[in-house]
Amino acid sequence: MRKFQKALLLLKEIKKNNQQAYIVGGFVRDYLRGVENSDIDICTSMTPDLLKQYFVVKEEHYGSTIIEYLDDLFEVTTFRKEIGSKQNRYPNKIIYTTSLEEDLKRRDFRMNAICMNEKKEIIDLLGGKQDIYKKQIVCIGNPDQRLEEDALRILRAIRFATTLNFSLDPALSISITKHKKILKNISYQRKREELDRIFSSPYILRGRELFIKHQLLEVLEIPNLKNAILYHNATLIWMQLGVDDIYPFTKEEKKQMTYLRKCKDEPWNIYRIYEADFNTAILIGMMKGKGSTEIKILKNNLPIKSRKDIQITSMELQQFIPKEKLSYYYKKIEQAILNNQLKNKNDEIKKWIQKHR
Repeated sequence: MRKFQKALLLLKEIKKNNQQAYIVGGFVRDYLRGVENSDIDICTSMTPDLLKQYFVVKEEHYGSTIIEYLDDLFEVTTFRKEIGSKQNRYPNKIIYTTSLEEDLKRRDFRMNAICMNEKKEIIDLLGGKQDIYKKQIVCIGNPDQRLEEDALRILRAIRFATTLNFSLDPALSISITKHKKILKNISYQRKREELDRIFSSPYILRGRELFIKHQLLEVLEIPNLKNAILYHNATLIWMQLGVDDIYPFTKEEKKQMTYLRKCKDEPWNIYRIYEADFNTAILIGMMKGKGSTEIKILKNNLPIKSRKDIQITSMELQQFIPKEKLSYYYKKIEQAILNNQLKNKNDEIKKWIQKHR
């Protein structure tokens, strides 16, 4: 059973207990756009304590409860009002309510405040449907207030405008520029999560234009984005920004980006495809204008996959060259074989070494 069908059954299950429940947010927005989305959020009048009585609860935080239902996980959020904010990110106080409209009014954008009931009927109390048809992102209520409540909404607005190829409501656009400095209050981890989605979008050019228009590059500490080559891959964009020690990256991610920088400005080199792991090889191919399928075929059909495949032993090589130069000559042999200048045969390699030592 698809997760959507399970969600509709969950709504019915909650309503059996004389409570309200709706699918809300991104799933409904994309449903109206004719786009598939498996990320299903549910809002309900049922409090977390009641949810624990009727369902298997996996996690609970800030009034949101992760429950397991029909072998799937759903985030179920109790209707609430949020009062005040601290550090432009979290509400000072949460008050549960039984009013769907009050719950929707605390959300960020009208297009994300459309609901669906268990009969697949759409409930649009704030006018989000017209925004979707106009392809426009409009704040719920006063944009200054909305952004001050949660600075991450600035990046979410840019992200949605980029990934959905929507425009920003003029009032929201003005407010983003006005409040850009509060992005400093957002953790680098949360900022990276939003930027990853923007950098991976087919409409990344639009994202960059919005960053520049709203003067966000300096605040986000990514000024190099202005002149970066816009590959449709987040790693290849991060690699150009030089922020490895500012934003959170794993050791492996940093290592990969360092390697990609070495490859970026050098001519096409089959040796780089040979020595790189599969994922990195595909990224190198992207930088050189080659498709992933082409790189996969190329890498799978290399005459050697590693130094172990070379048909000569180190003991045999030492008959011709000193031990301290083994590594140097092994690399030369690899390159010659990969460039079809040398056949991977023992006798051929010995002749080649004698000629090139």
